[in-house]
Amino acid sequence: MVRCASGFSSPPKVCTNCIDQYINLKQTEHDTQMLTNISSLDNTTCASVIYGNYLVSYSWEISDAIQRRIWDQSRCDSCLKIHSDFQHRNSTFTYEDSTLNFDVKLKQWRGCINNVTEHSANTTDICENCMDHFNTLFKFYWQIYTAPERDFCVDVETTMNDTMNIWHNVWRCGDDFKPVDRHHDVTMLIFASVFLGVITFLFYAGSYIQAERAQRNIIQYSRMNPPSALRSRLLSSSTLADDFSSSSTTQGFRRAPIGH
Repeated sequence: MVRCASGFSSPPKVCTNCIDQYINLKQTEHDTQMLTNISSLDNTTCASVIYGNYLVSYSWEISDAIQRRIWDQSRCDSCLKIHSDFQHRNSTFTYEDSTLNFDVKLKQWRGCINNVTEHSANTTDICENCMDHFNTLFKFYWQIYTAPERDFCVDVETTMNDTMNIWHNVWRCGDDFKPVDRHHDVTMLIFASVFLGVITFLFYAGSYIQAERAQRNIIQYSRMNPPSALRSRLLSSSTLADDFSSSSTTQGFRRAPIGH
């Protein structure tokens, strides 16, 4: 199993290529764990000696590492299902329907590529004639990939990534076939640059106008005279009171001789 996993590590395709080795490993693990009728000299079963009689059980560590680090992290259960029958040594497996459908659509796309390349080496012909097959494959993959609680194993995911890399980066095909129009691309780039320039100019112009208005309002407020109407009224009232008091005192002094 380790040799097979190493051979299919790049690109990682352990689930679909090492399934037989994995079942054989689990069968051997089951057989050794069932060795309870054979004991050592101290009456310790062979299963305990292999898996739990020492500080470290290398058999258990290797089996656990393959299970968790290789099989589980590759999400192999998303692509196939193992029907375990280790007791009768008759374990089998079946592929999930999503994996089989993906393989069918992948072969249809590859068949289209082979048919086109037999008559033409022009990549434009590949893009034009096999676009429908690629879109069908990608839409099916994307539907499963984005669905909740559904997923593909790493084998399928790697295959789709390699397919997209060849389609887009090697053959320069798009998702929908359109002739490459560089003049149109340059025009759109110029239009976008001009649009961003106008937006930037309007933004800074608006900020400048707002700042000027705020500064003018501050200057106008600073030139206004302080409100003095109430103060003048208070002063006037105080002056009248003082005048009234002075007048009353003077009249009192003048009336004193008459009373006398």
